[in-house]
Amino acid sequence: MNTEPESEGQDAAWVTIETPFDAGQLKGFVDDIERLYRINSLLEFKEWRNIGNGKYLFRAKNLSLGKSLEMVLNVAADEGGVNVTYSSGLKTATRFRIEPNPDGLASLVITDDYGGLPAEEREARIDEVDKSLVQWGRDIHRYLHQWKRWSWLPGWQWYMRRIWQPMKPSARRITFMIVAITLAEFVLFLFVILIFWLELGKFLDL
Repeated sequence: MNTEPESEGQDAAWVTIETPFDAGQLKGFVDDIERLYRINSLLEFKEWRNIGNGKYLFRAKNLSLGKSLEMVLNVAADEGGVNVTYSSGLKTATRFRIEPNPDGLASLVITDDYGGLPAEEREARIDEVDKSLVQWGRDIHRYLHQWKRWSWLPGWQWYMRRIWQPMKPSARRITFMIVAITLAEFVLFLFVILIFWLELGKFLDL
């Protein structure tokens, strides 16, 4: 996975994400625009609302910038992916492009476009450049591979869509820690039970 943003001139940056899905499967994933944005662990959502005609009201805090965002997203899908344009902010658009690979799988390229404003204004507002793009690429890469690995498990897809997805990033980290500690305690409990039965067997053999 290429998670380093590269420059397309001076007005855009992108990441390329290798995925475990073919182009058709990846298109179904990309079409769920809310999920794409909520996967970003550096966005803390306050509101996401469908206002009709491919438009969504978006309110969130960008943790990489320490700034609150409020704008309307205009979403337009095509065969090659999805285009999102923003009603305000330095970033004017984001393109999610699906690229089929020779091995039958597909890559997802996310491009942030900053070319909609005059150069002088872009320079003056350089502190508004979204620093979450690289992490977003990592988050999507991890999510897709987990989805491929665990989606067969009953209840897992429901948990990811209904419970995990609406969580704040901090809540996801806390939940992961709780689950990890619980599993570790369970494994330790099984280990203690195993030792108990082995020792009990030795005692009964006397």
